[in-house]
Amino acid sequence: MKRVPPHPQRLKHLAFFEVLASAPEDSAEARRATAGLLALRMIDHWVLAGPAIVEPESVSVRSVRQAIMAMPPTEPVREALLTIVNTMQMLRHVDLAPVLPRVFAFGQLLERHHGEMALAADAYESVVRLSDTEFDAELMMDGYHRLAFCQRKTGALDLAEETSKAMAKLAGRRKDRARVLRAKIGLGQVAMMRGQLAKADSQFVAVATEAERHELTPEFAMATHNRAVAASLSGNTTNAVVLAHQALKQTHDLTERDRVLADLAAFLVKLEAFDAAMDALRILEVTASTEEPRNSARANLIILAGRTGNRMLFEQLRSDFETVHLPVDGRVNLLIECSVALDEFGDHKAAEITMRDAEALAHANGLAGALEEIHAVRSGTRRNHFVALQRSRHVPLTEEVAADLRQMAAAIAA
Repeated sequence: MKRVPPHPQRLKHLAFFEVLASAPEDSAEARRATAGLLALRMIDHWVLAGPAIVEPESVSVRSVRQAIMAMPPTEPVREALLTIVNTMQMLRHVDLAPVLPRVFAFGQLLERHHGEMALAADAYESVVRLSDTEFDAELMMDGYHRLAFCQRKTGALDLAEETSKAMAKLAGRRKDRARVLRAKIGLGQVAMMRGQLAKADSQFVAVATEAERHELTPEFAMATHNRAVAASLSGNTTNAVVLAHQALKQTHDLTERDRVLADLAAFLVKLEAFDAAMDALRILEVTASTEEPRNSARANLIILAGRTGNRMLFEQLRSDFETVHLPVDGRVNLLIECSVALDEFGDHKAAEITMRDAEALAHANGLAGALEEIHAVRSGTRRNHFVALQRSRHVPLTEEVAADLRQMAAAIAA
């Protein structure tokens, strides 16, 4: 039984066309987008027209293979797409069951290795759209989960909300408590990005309580991590540090651990616990399993240089980082922090231009929390609040976090 799409169908694979329209010809991005687009379109045609589409002599197969082979052998996406095509050709009839997990893996590479959230979302949408609610339910729910994540990262909050609701509905029908909780976390994250912090925290607390009761450690850690983010956005940075540290100790998935460390470092920077923040960033720089948290660590190094008044390092890191991809909320936060730093350095014109860029991006993506932060910076309330928070740096729980990070960083350096 096929699912009913959670939202009206748009032009298929639009994200790939958009990359091809903007990326330089023969660039790595263009080659990756070309090969991915042709492979995904071939799957669509295969479903509609049958196995003749993947006959060795077919134009589709030749075009796809040529595009795939145009990528360098070291490109992980190359092998993933070859596996998709080879699997389709080995089948005597249209059978999506062995193909869709490979499309999901392709999406993960786009998301985690390259940080190409819009393209990854397109791949995950293909998984969801082509899956069967009975036979491919777990893969479909995982597709919903990653799709909602990518939609949030690209600022498509309405779509992310619909996707998480669809995941929760399917998981509820199948009595899959862990995935229901993950979908609820996704809904809380949408509320948090819209600036509805009390609502988001209430959702995360409810999820954490239920996860702990049923011994669902990964979901407990995810909810606790998101509680930390909500606490930071609410101005309770010390509590954010404590919660993030608690989540770090409970997180075993490498990708999730990277994200917790990245956020913990950001909270410590905000609290002006710079030594501990540097330890967290060093750990992340060495141990990051994907490009997204590594980029986050580098962004936070820029923030750290600005907060400590090291203008030379700030300008150097900012210049090197201008073309690096960041999720929209991360990009807005970096622009805000750069504006504050530039203002402190006396470059008031550049600070205002940078803040206008942050404001425009926040408006375009409905990031209410970021808009409140911008207003606080302009009105001066953010700075006064930040000074008040300095007194919380040496509370015992925060010192415990700093000591733990110091020990971890020393172990990595040894």
